[in-house]
Amino acid sequence: MNLTATLTPGEIETLSNPHGSIQHTSRTFERLTDQTSFGPEGAFEKSIRIKNTLDYFEELTRAEPSWRSLAILMNCEYQLWRVNEDILLKLNPFLSHWVEAIQRLGSHDTLAAESSHPKEAISTYEIDTARVLWIKTVLHSRDIGQYLASTPVELASELLDRGISEPFDLQSYVRMLEDEGIYEKTPEPESTTSLSTRSEADGHSDQGHKKATDRDHSFDDDIRQEKESILRNIKEQPETAIFELTHLPINITYLDFLTTLLADHTLEKHSIDPAHVITQYIQHALRTIERMEKPPSPPSEPMDEWSDDRLVGREELEYGKEAQTRRILLLLLFIKSLIRKGVVELDVLYFEIAEITVRYVWIKEVREFRTWAEEGIEVDGARG
Repeated sequence: MNLTATLTPGEIETLSNPHGSIQHTSRTFERLTDQTSFGPEGAFEKSIRIKNTLDYFEELTRAEPSWRSLAILMNCEYQLWRVNEDILLKLNPFLSHWVEAIQRLGSHDTLAAESSHPKEAISTYEIDTARVLWIKTVLHSRDIGQYLASTPVELASELLDRGISEPFDLQSYVRMLEDEGIYEKTPEPESTTSLSTRSEADGHSDQGHKKATDRDHSFDDDIRQEKESILRNIKEQPETAIFELTHLPINITYLDFLTTLLADHTLEKHSIDPAHVITQYIQHALRTIERMEKPPSPPSEPMDEWSDDRLVGREELEYGKEAQTRRILLLLLFIKSLIRKGVVELDVLYFEIAEITVRYVWIKEVREFRTWAEEGIEVDGARG
């Protein structure tokens, strides 16, 4: 499975009924995904497909809001939570998705009149607001089961009409991400405004929205500028570009960027050997993950400017087996995607795969990956 895969048309259709209960839809979806064309897949791979589907329908809703899209978005958010519910929330790889969705979509000042009543049409604004309130409910509720008998239409109407039952502190979830090194730590605000139940439906204040928006824009701008710089260097300074590409952080955004460059043959067009970039990136990633076993001791001497210890600092590394596992799972997805797309042959990565399957054999998905690699696979066609 590749990092940009979405749910299949059949899976999406299952989640698209606005008048089917969340619970019934979930059971049907579970049965269907057991028979997916992607074959046996782990929870993380399935979650990636759900997340990509959410992104697609969020964008589609901008132009074509519908009850069908509402159902898909609300069912997908529940499925993303359900598939990962056994993971401690602060370690959940999709916590940042939920936090950023709330920041991005939960900025409306007021609700539209009569928005809680089912009608023939639904607005983008109402879909966004209902989705934000549903995410807050899923994250905050001690008994999510009480909502599952409702349909997306019923649930959205209830949430838009009444909001959520308890105040929701988004900052507590942001702090989890900061503590885990996903976000950079920010100064504590001087005071926190307590929102009433109804104000959850009314949205954040202009000032709070501005801060969240500025932070999101800054983060997005940094990534965009870095990608643009790499693309320029591929054309003008290939040696610099190779260094940058082989030292990219191990996260979905950058892995997707690198996968696209490789699948589109961008590197070959500028006489850069893709196999060299792939193997060097994986080797650097493995050295980074190895360092994550435990926090380093303070250096007794200044680090060399180009040392790996200096370079991995930009990733704000977290430590421990859970952190290592998350990065290894991302790396496995990256490798499988490249092989299935025909970007690289399995034997080119023989030593890298051997190191992963020996060093991290204690991870269930690694053992499954070893079986997958040993049995061989059918290579998907390269991206057109």
